Amino acid sequence: MEGFEANSVMLRLRHLKENLEELDREFGRLAVNAQVAGQVQRADLDIVQTNIRSSLVASTALWNAFKNQFERHHLRW
Repeated sequence: MEGFEANSVMLRLRHLKENLEELDREFGRLAVNAQVAGQVQRADLDIVQTNIRSSLVASTALWNAFKNQFERHHLRW
């Protein structure tokens, strides 16, 4: 009976080890996925910030051109 119990314990330990190894692999995959998602999110944020800056530059240039045309015709605000 003791031999059977020892084999049963060894079998459970082996299954636990295999499950832990699988969990470790899955955790590694999840960590990589989270890292990639974070990089994508930062890239998206950079794109949005660049678009905002470009929009501000364009609107400033448009405003200055409008103002110059207005002043060229000697008009006042």
